Amino acid sequence: MQDQMTIQTTRLDYKLNLMALQSDYRFLQVTVKEGAFSNYNKLIASWLPEAVMTPRRNMYVLMFRQLPLLQQVEGLEMREIMLAEMETDSIYPNHILQLLLNQQAFGQPAISEVNKTPELLVSRKEWQYQRQDLRRQCHALNVKVNWDQDLELNVQTYTETAEWDWKRPLYKLDLARGFLERCYQPSDGPYFYQGNHTSRENQVKFLSIKNLKSFERSKVGIARALLDNLNQNTTRYLRKSVKFHQSQVEQSCQLKLERTDAIWKQIAGCSINIYPQANDSLAAELANRMTAALKQSQIVQQVKVNIHCSRSSQSGLNIQVIRDTRDHAKYDHYEVGTVDRIIQHVTVEKFGAYQKGDEGVSWEPHDGKKSRDAATDPALIKLAQELCIKQDLANRQLTMVDAALARKIQPFTFYRFEYIRELPAPEVMVTKLAFTMTMGLVFSKKQVVLKADHLKTDDEYTRICDKVFKVLGSKKQKYIWDRVDCVVQFGTKQIMIQQFARTTMPDGEQIKKQLELCNPNKILSRKNAGQELERVRPIDADDEAFMTAFKQLQSVVAESPSTFNLKDLDQAARDAGLNPRQPGMRQVNQFLEAKASFTLKSTLQRNLPDSPLLGLKWIGLTRIEEWNGYSIAQYFVGANQSLKPDIARAVTLRRLLPLSYGDKVVDEVFPELAAMMSVEFVRNGQYTVVPFPVKYLREYWLAEQREHPEYRWKRLPSDRS
Repeated sequence: MQDQMTIQTTRLDYKLNLMALQSDYRFLQVTVKEGAFSNYNKLIASWLPEAVMTPRRNMYVLMFRQLPLLQQVEGLEMREIMLAEMETDSIYPNHILQLLLNQQAFGQPAISEVNKTPELLVSRKEWQYQRQDLRRQCHALNVKVNWDQDLELNVQTYTETAEWDWKRPLYKLDLARGFLERCYQPSDGPYFYQGNHTSRENQVKFLSIKNLKSFERSKVGIARALLDNLNQNTTRYLRKSVKFHQSQVEQSCQLKLERTDAIWKQIAGCSINIYPQANDSLAAELANRMTAALKQSQIVQQVKVNIHCSRSSQSGLNIQVIRDTRDHAKYDHYEVGTVDRIIQHVTVEKFGAYQKGDEGVSWEPHDGKKSRDAATDPALIKLAQELCIKQDLANRQLTMVDAALARKIQPFTFYRFEYIRELPAPEVMVTKLAFTMTMGLVFSKKQVVLKADHLKTDDEYTRICDKVFKVLGSKKQKYIWDRVDCVVQFGTKQIMIQQFARTTMPDGEQIKKQLELCNPNKILSRKNAGQELERVRPIDADDEAFMTAFKQLQSVVAESPSTFNLKDLDQAARDAGLNPRQPGMRQVNQFLEAKASFTLKSTLQRNLPDSPLLGLKWIGLTRIEEWNGYSIAQYFVGANQSLKPDIARAVTLRRLLPLSYGDKVVDEVFPELAAMMSVEFVRNGQYTVVPFPVKYLREYWLAEQREHPEYRWKRLPSDRS
């Protein structure tokens, strides 16, 4: 365990000046009854609010410079809100901050503008494309301040329509201002409505540090620009400017993982049977391609794993290739595995990347490197890992971890809570996993009704369910229970792990500065660059490699043209033998980044103690004071390897809520929890975001649902790849 690191998260720190807001604006709350949205649309079309937001379904808060004349409108309830008493109307600071945020235009100049759209939907020209039916689609970043005071950044897809529809929200694309704008009455089309209707997954990279342009298009870059605009344009209304919260990392874990292809040793000497669903040429083609690729693998041959293709499942390990028929369940060829027939499933559409209209399946193994060995393909490695986990479940014996980790987890017990029924009374299935002294897996379960009289029953499942029920504020809704990952028990100590929307947030301001310093298009003059290097040159540096590289760079600059860009200087330095990966030049670039107006290579991808990317690597425990005044233990699980220039997804945090013995139990148990997340076989070469036994509990529950359809809340989640 290591410590002394500060991270930044999406939790916002700010303080509103309510007196100034109330002095300049009037606030109106409008509640819309079912069937009255056309009346609301017509009314707001005739009004001129500065901003609109929606705190909950069918309710809107409007901010005006001057309140319009209020008249009775069928289906609408309207009342003015006084900010000093807003909480009596269930309006809170995050709602007012959202109103200010919704005014921020993303284009240039960055000023506050009137916005009748109840969300801030940032969109860009390059986020538009055309579907096969020639209709346009675009995606937008919905920027929202949530109940936990976190800035959420969620991608949503919008599809073009030429027809006006009163029954659903319609939008127009305003590229000059950089967002989607809500339409309240018919106008010249086309419009956009929220919805995808294709298999295309639209994403905005969480972070890109390739260059300044790619950074500004990422979520981190957009969030940085929006908060800059917000603080600049609303100074009068902020007693404390809006910033991302910083907190100390109290414990961190930096364990290295095994090579991802080590999983093949786990099944050395076994056979894997690959078979397609009957009478489907595409499934058969994919099965044949997978079989051929794995048979040719040197890694698979070395561990003597026998790969063959057949028409049906066999005893042992199986991979079934099927079609994705989730919308037509009666045609589903999914075969349920048994104790002696372990079956993992892949679909032609997802695993094989097949789309309607393709001539055939074009799948082939790919590991992103020069190696073409199929056993290094992440998707095939994941299949092998899933087969091993299912084999452990069938044998009720844990084999996927080494003896040292097994000894650590043996005293722990894990509970999950599966919401199975809402009416007539909410019911939760409590599932449990315990371990024998020889690491046997012991599963059990019990249904618990979420009613006061039932929760008084004195058994371990009901007792622990009652504790969770109370921590959740006696809430019975499914979505709240779905956020409970598990309860971990060690002796009599119990900790609940809970999901929420918070993520770590790199320091966007510092990233921008560092990328500006190494912008390859940056123009330099030989005279100024030479003078600057001479001015910042250390006089008595002890490191000979550093001083040699620094003097050599000075010589390169002296021999350069009168003006040049940074890209040309970098190439000239490389031609002179100054490789940015060599220790001396690495130190020079780090030195220039701190002291000069340019550097040849950024240190962003290096593991430095003051890196603006802290919180994206390793496993860490922190505590963050919430708005109720309580500090809550939270942990993050980042990458275990060097960060890539493009990072697709944010690193989420999870709450650690003790059910017994108070907050001190978190510090005692966290090292063991971190060890249980430092395994690569759940997320294929990455840390797992919850202790790995939770994966076994999930698989156990899926098998139970297959056997007992009455346990299914809705369409059964599948294991299909």
